[in-house]
Amino acid sequence: MSSLSIGYSNYSGTSSLLQTLSEQTSSSTSTSTTSSSSTNSQTWRSAINTQINALLDMVPKGDDGKLSFQDVDDYREQLEKDWDEAVKEDFEALGLDPDAEYPLNYDPATGTVTVTKGHPDKAVIDQYFANNPDKVDEFEAIVQLGKLTSASNSTLTQNEMRQSLQQQAMSWWFEDNSDPTSWFSGGGLVLGQQTAYTGLNITV
Repeated sequence: MSSLSIGYSNYSGTSSLLQTLSEQTSSSTSTSTTSSSSTNSQTWRSAINTQINALLDMVPKGDDGKLSFQDVDDYREQLEKDWDEAVKEDFEALGLDPDAEYPLNYDPATGTVTVTKGHPDKAVIDQYFANNPDKVDEFEAIVQLGKLTSASNSTLTQNEMRQSLQQQAMSWWFEDNSDPTSWFSGGGLVLGQQTAYTGLNITV
């Protein structure tokens, strides 16, 4: 059982941080617009940098203490594979078909993973994730790592993908080459389909 990204940018569960920044910007006077915009931008970048570094901290580093973009991609694939296998076993124990397709999405506003509306097993599946917060945390990590994967795959050559970098340098690269709004939105996976992350339209 594998997973497929289904367009995380389509899940617009915007975080309270973005809502707060938007309210602050719209309520600012013309005199303080420049200063407020600069402060908000720094807050965004700080939040994004913190989140990216937290994700990169999860990825095992080489003997030289460095990471490559390929390391991030490989780690995400393994994490997804392990997650799929564990959830497959749990679903089977609940009497669900482990090989069926289950469109799941993560809502950052509520911190929940749910199956799409109208699914015949929605009550069972939603309750499963409510009872297993560790699986929710792993799901979120897979989605967010998928965003890193998409950014790097759509902008780097194979040689660049394998280039080793200090984590901070890699974090800065992702910060500059990722859609900042995507870091505060949710995402989704479809269990039972071949893995294929859609690349972001981002340039270096």
